[in-house]
Parts: sequence; C-alpha cells; structure tokens
Amino acid sequence: MKAFEIKANGKYLDYRIPEKLDLNNISKFFSTKYNVLKIWQESRHVLGILEKNGINYFLKLATSSGISVTTKIDFNWNTQFNKLVLRDYDLWVPQSIDSGLYKDNLFYMVSEYFEGELLAKTPHQGEENKDFKKYIYKIIEFSEFIQNLNIEKLYEDDTEDYHHRFFEKTLSWYKAVPKKIIDKYHVTNLLEFVKNGYKNLNKKTRHGDFTPWHMMELQKGKILLIDGERALKNGTEYYDIGYLIQRIYTVLGNKEFAKEILAILMERNYDLNKLKVILTARAIGGFCDEVLVRDDQNFERADDFAKWTINL
Repeated sequence: MKAFEIKANGKYLDYRIPEKLDLNNISKFFSTKYNVLKIWQESRHVLGILEKNGINYFLKLATSSGISVTTKIDFNWNTQFNKLVLRDYDLWVPQSIDSGLYKDNLFYMVSEYFEGELLAKTPHQGEENKDFKKYIYKIIEFSEFIQNLNIEKLYEDDTEDYHHRFFEKTLSWYKAVPKKIIDKYHVTNLLEFVKNGYKNLNKKTRHGDFTPWHMMELQKGKILLIDGERALKNGTEYYDIGYLIQRIYTVLGNKEFAKEILAILMERNYDLNKLKVILTARAIGGFCDEVLVRDDQNFERADDFAKWTINL
C-alpha cells in the first residue's frame, strides 16, 4: 500500500509488513557481544533485553528491508536528539548505544533500557494512564520543543519538499479508502480542505508518532518519548500535537480530553486554521486506519472525528 512506503536507495519499500525471524539464531548472533536476557518478536520488530557489564539495554531489530529504513530513522533521531538536548531537561529520548546489520540487510539498534509505566498501555480505548492528564502541559511543551530542534536529515528522502510530502502522504491515505466509504462519509471534502490550506504550513521538525503509548513516566516528572521511526527534519508545524489529538479522540476514545487539549492550544495562541489543516489530514488518516483494521472496522468513529474537525 502506497500509504506505507518509504524511499531508500531509489526504491520504495513497505515499512509495515513484517517477516517472521528465527529467535534462536538472533539470540546466538547477539550473544557474542551481550548476555541475552530476553528476546521476542512483536509486530514489526524483534525486541530484546540485553545485558553487558551489569547494565541492561534494549534491542530493536527490523524484520524486513522496509522496516529497516524506519528503524534506522529511530536510531538517528535518538542520536541527534541527545546530541542537542542535555539530560537535565525533563524531556528525554533513549540514548543510542549500538547499531548494525543482522544478516547484512536487517538494521538493529541497541539503546538505553527503561522500566516505567507508559502513559497509555496500548493503543486501545480507555487504556490511558490515570496520570496522563496531569502531564498534558509538559507534553504540549515537548511537541513545541521538538518543532524547534535543528536536526540534520534523518534519511535520504528527508530532503523532499515538506509541502509536497505532507500533501502526497495525505493523498495516499485518501486513495487507500474504498470509494463507497469516501462517498458515504464525504471524505473528498476533507481532502479539498487540506489541499486549500497545506501550503500555509511552515517547515518544522517532527517526531511523527507522538502518542501516549510512546511516552513513559519516569522519576521526578520526566517524560520519555520512544519510537521515532517517523521522525522528520522536514516536517510540518503542529503535526505532532495534531496527531496526538486525533489519536486520543479516536483510538483512546477520549473525546472530551482531546477537546480540552485543543482549548489549551487556543490559550497558547496556536493558529486554528493551520492546526485544522493538520487535524483534517489526520481525519483522512483515520479512515485509512479503519481500512487496515480487520476485526473492528468502525468508520463511524473516523467520521465523528472528521465532523468535529471540519466544523472547528
């Protein structure tokens, strides 16, 4: 599906579809450098807990060539963030420790290992941490801080024109939705709104998957942000916070909290017209998400968010 392709070495690769790997062979591979405490395959990656010199580390190994590209982006994001941001700041991403290739084509990264509670256990309704709301101002500040990071490009295609990339990605979500759904829920109206407004957006750095199930509460009120596979130097302003609002509204099903976040942003003098472009693009992405759901397709929840967004 074009909506889930990424360019590498002149080719477009799917970064969503995993392959099954032999965990015993992987364990043997890493045991030459680390003590392998635990290893398992979860979705698109093989994950593990490694130990060396009394310190535990976290392993993330891609299971396909396409997933390798985004995993390397994650590694580069962590590395660059920690070069720019001191650890006395309250907003953290994991330190990069090691990286390389498994079987010459599958990228792996080893990073700091943290034990803590995610602000949402999994991307399912009603599973946010009870303390999630108390961190919302800090989370908003995290999204603003990321926007102003002066990072280098994270992969070869990160030099693409950011306006073009944003609209083409939105268009790919739109094209993934069946015509009968597009017609029934007037998704074309959403696309037209994005088309008429996306060129007003400024270029900003983004994390790209800014959700509570990628945030961890650490000691002393620090927030850890993980999974920077969709990070970009040439992203668009407000993308991360708009993505967060859409995920809270539709995936966690917490509409009122999503609306509270929007109200806070208005108090902080955000440009509603620009934010609405992001939210409308994410509304189209929500319809695409439902296409991918096999057991619980619910286009009504995508439509509910779309109607709220377009009427702001």
